[in-house]
Amino acid sequence: MAPKRCNLLLIYGSQTGQSKSIAEDIKTKAESLNYDVEMMSMDDSVEKIPWKEYRFLIIITSSTGDGDPPENAGIFWKKIRSKNLENDYLCHLVYALLGLGDTNYTTFLGYPKSVEKQLQKLGAKQFYKSGWADDAVGLEIVVDPWIENLLPALENQILNPQTLPDTIPASDIPVEQSSITITPELAVVPEVEKQLTVSYKKQEEELEKCILGLSNLKMSASPLSECDLKVPVLPVSYLELKFNSELIFFPEDVLRKPMPSSRTPVFQAKIKSLKQLTSEKAAKTTLETTLEFSPAEIEYQPGDSIGVCCANCSEEVDALLHRLNMTDQADIPFKLRVKEEFATMKSGTKPKYEVPSHLPNLATLRFVLTRCCEIRSVPRKALIRILAEFSSDDVEKRRLLELCSLQGSNDYTRLVRQPELNVLDFLNTFASCHPPVERLLEQLPRLLARPYSLSSSPLKDPKSASFVFNVVEFPVQDGRTYERKGVATGELSRMFDKIKTGSTDSVGSNGNGRAFSLSVFLRTNSGFSLPKSSETPLILIGPGTGVAPFLGFLAHREELVKRDPSLTCGPIWLFYGCRNRDQDYLFKDDLERWHSIGILTRLLVTFSRENKPSQPKYVQDLIQVYAVSLVKLIEKGACVYVCGDAKNMAKDVMQAFTAAFQTARQLDEEQAKKAVVQLQIEKRYLQDIWT
Repeated sequence: MAPKRCNLLLIYGSQTGQSKSIAEDIKTKAESLNYDVEMMSMDDSVEKIPWKEYRFLIIITSSTGDGDPPENAGIFWKKIRSKNLENDYLCHLVYALLGLGDTNYTTFLGYPKSVEKQLQKLGAKQFYKSGWADDAVGLEIVVDPWIENLLPALENQILNPQTLPDTIPASDIPVEQSSITITPELAVVPEVEKQLTVSYKKQEEELEKCILGLSNLKMSASPLSECDLKVPVLPVSYLELKFNSELIFFPEDVLRKPMPSSRTPVFQAKIKSLKQLTSEKAAKTTLETTLEFSPAEIEYQPGDSIGVCCANCSEEVDALLHRLNMTDQADIPFKLRVKEEFATMKSGTKPKYEVPSHLPNLATLRFVLTRCCEIRSVPRKALIRILAEFSSDDVEKRRLLELCSLQGSNDYTRLVRQPELNVLDFLNTFASCHPPVERLLEQLPRLLARPYSLSSSPLKDPKSASFVFNVVEFPVQDGRTYERKGVATGELSRMFDKIKTGSTDSVGSNGNGRAFSLSVFLRTNSGFSLPKSSETPLILIGPGTGVAPFLGFLAHREELVKRDPSLTCGPIWLFYGCRNRDQDYLFKDDLERWHSIGILTRLLVTFSRENKPSQPKYVQDLIQVYAVSLVKLIEKGACVYVCGDAKNMAKDVMQAFTAAFQTARQLDEEQAKKAVVQLQIEKRYLQDIWT
């Protein structure tokens, strides 16, 4: 056996598991080249700081909220910011950092960039240029080439330790064999060749359009279909599953496990009511759920959110079990463990291979695929590499290798990631693919709880809380092989249908659904809450279901005034938008009542599908109309709250406030942007947004 080349510390900060998955890929690649790698979360690494036993540090981390650390990186962040650390505390260390972010959010890569700045402040040096990946366009666009050149950069640093690390461009580093090259042995489909012959004579843009039109999930086009491929190393098969019908499995033990971002234990809440808020003609179906619980289980405040521990659709799970040829074993208990030959392997002081933390050691396949695994997740390239390995048809195998290859990154983004395909879509498309279920369990991430902003006040009823949501629907198109709804919204929609039709005996006597329940928990709040003083002016912007937390704000204010009529309150302005006043004007009666009794100072509503050119179309248009008044409110200490869609609305609203400062204060754009940033620093511009 070749000697170990050097020891690496690989740490990750992960909220949803994405950073950890990428770190695992890097670990697999590095160990295949005989590097000694120890991997752990950023928080777990704190006990080893200043890491003097390691020559190199590799960091993979995302950012949450408004540039905050992921939940397993907060202790790390406090440690490296400690005031008693000298400027040369990490001068012995060379590092590489990959940051994951989303430009749909205001503070793009806030935490990863802050970590890098602090590492350099403490004397650490780069050996490889940092990578900044954007989930809005596709993490793989940056992640794949960054990983591809990471180990060659490391090798270069080992061979040339005196080289100034941060002057080495990734493009100048010779690429080592850190992945497998596949030479195409398959003939190109003749029809594709024929159609492309003409295209090669056209302009470059026309050629690209033609190629995109010809390729789909199952079929590629030249040049991808004809080139050598760099594909990921095949992940090790380390899990084994043994069925035993005599075993007894208690699912309740698994369902009580703590969830990421939780600040309370998971508990069961009965559904007090579940009702539709939109008309049948509305473009989207919006439902309101009211939960019933004991005040001892949850103490919440307006602005808080809950996590709903949802279950995958039973029909979808059945289809996956059938496709895996595991229907007969679906309800037989099994034990899951690491194969004997891998069980004793160590990575530093920790086991090299472990059963994924979200999987129980004792369960049934139906339970695991229903409650533990995110079967809707977009397959990572490592999983597609496994699917290729278990495809008997050469053409299908080649196409799967293309989709997970470095050269096929554009196809992966366009045909897999953007339409949000899942493993069942792949199995339905590639008929010759028959992977063992253990290989899927090794790769499928944890089924995460879905977050929802609460729309109620505990002062009105401490034993209940409500939330509002649109039922998300995905039609059969763009590679999706079956129609589906959102995981949580689909589950709640199916409950609503049963209540509405009375098709189940479990519905309460009044038909409101009290016999249904949800597993929920209270999520950590990053500051989206009412100010301490009731005199602080509030500017609330929440189109569509984004109005939800503000219903809680207003109900809370109403209850406070009822209890103390002499309470001094600042003005509240609400900017709300919907498509049509007769179809989806949510909580119209409540909002207008609050306005009529003075709880709500200004109620400003836009209707985007009503063709009235003279009226503002969206909430950002309304902000521009009231620019001067809003800036005056802000100068009096107002807090701005924005809730809703991150992709378009949140950005447009921030631009509208920037324009408002330009208009009201006669500032240039750069000065106005700084004014908005200052509000964020002061925690007076707060966002609860989602993609």
